[in-house]
Amino acid sequence: MRARALLSVLTVLAAAGASAQMRPIFDPDDFVDPRQHEGPVFVSRLVAGAAAGYADDYRPLHQSARFLHLANSYYRGNVQLDYKHSEVRAKDNSPAEVSACGCSEPIYFPTPPSRRSTPAAPLPSRKETLQFAWYHAAGNGAVDPPVMLRYRLSWSWQPADTVIRSGQTGQVLSHLSGDEQAFGLEAETRLRIRGHNLFGALQYAYTVRSGTIDDRIQQELVYTARLPGTSYRGIVLRPTLAVGAVTGRGAAGLNVINPAAEAFWHHPATRANLHLVWSPAATRSGTAGWETHHQLAVYIDRAVYLKVFGRRDDGKKGEASQ
Repeated sequence: MRARALLSVLTVLAAAGASAQMRPIFDPDDFVDPRQHEGPVFVSRLVAGAAAGYADDYRPLHQSARFLHLANSYYRGNVQLDYKHSEVRAKDNSPAEVSACGCSEPIYFPTPPSRRSTPAAPLPSRKETLQFAWYHAAGNGAVDPPVMLRYRLSWSWQPADTVIRSGQTGQVLSHLSGDEQAFGLEAETRLRIRGHNLFGALQYAYTVRSGTIDDRIQQELVYTARLPGTSYRGIVLRPTLAVGAVTGRGAAGLNVINPAAEAFWHHPATRANLHLVWSPAATRSGTAGWETHHQLAVYIDRAVYLKVFGRRDDGKKGEASQ
């Protein structure tokens, strides 16, 4: 019974969607209030779908992509640990292929974007993510009922390999084994405005790409407001608004405005959740000024395994439920 009740909680919370670009658009939120479970909990969630206009950390890929994502989360007390594996595929996948002239200082084709332009997104490949989170109750009792906020550290890694060919003969000249790593800190927030709560998340991310022909460093400082949602005939509608700054594109100050809307529907018979997310991100660079890139994703997620640890009243271990 506890496992089924917790699975229901996880299903509802999955409607929260991605809060910021550090988390991919297809990674459902995995916030679980520690007050919802007495003992440790492990849940494995599978996500599959596709996105048109796919973007990676405010860097548009300029093509559609398919994805398969496995998220494993372990909850114990006020602590949450996550390991996530993603496989993203598109028309052009990693490794990237470029041509080089026979010059003393190689010139590559296609030419990488300038330092004042939006960086090119790494080509789709696998991505590994580790996360550590801590939950904290904020509030002062009856006057201001406590709410649970989460603070999370993230690290992700993905390969960014490159094959370099001769521009004259097409012969492979060399292989570059590069990668991209991202380090992030996300803090849930609650603002009291005229007696009403406004929930959101403040996020900082540091992304470094090395071992490629276009090594880049990008930093993000973004606040995402989770606006009040609504429901219609079993479909949950939830909007968000992200504003902030991203470095490494020749435009200082505010250069990201990203509203997003998600429609979420739960199918009771299969316990699967259907998501439709629209994310039009307006970003500013030094060469192109303001541009808007529309990202539209549709995907299905389902908890494929759920284990509630602990003892029942009769002293036996809690059972697993799917």
